[in-house]
Amino acid sequence: MRTGSRLRSAATGLLVATGPWCTEAQAGKYCGDPLEGGLSSGVTQEEAIEAAQQWWSSRAGALGRGYQDWDNADDRALECSKNMSGKFQCQATARPCLPEGTLPDDLPKLDM
Repeated sequence: MRTGSRLRSAATGLLVATGPWCTEAQAGKYCGDPLEGGLSSGVTQEEAIEAAQQWWSSRAGALGRGYQDWDNADDRALECSKNMSGKFQCQATARPCLPEGTLPDDLPKLDM
């Protein structure tokens, strides 16, 4: 069950956005431990967010095929700020999840 998302911004330019929350394998959804991407920058906040999500996706993809999709991730958070030179910097954090109904590649096979 997705509970929505919330957005909070402070006068300092900090932006924190979080996405849906779920348990470890809610409704057959397999999720990994939270991952952080690196600190990404851009001329605009949108550029910095896109770069942060791409960095996170490249790290999440190392877990296996299917984990790299930011839209499937749970507990998504983006932290952004504007530095002294006027550039935006963002970092993405989330729990990588497989699409609902998809099994991990490394599940042990059960003999029946």
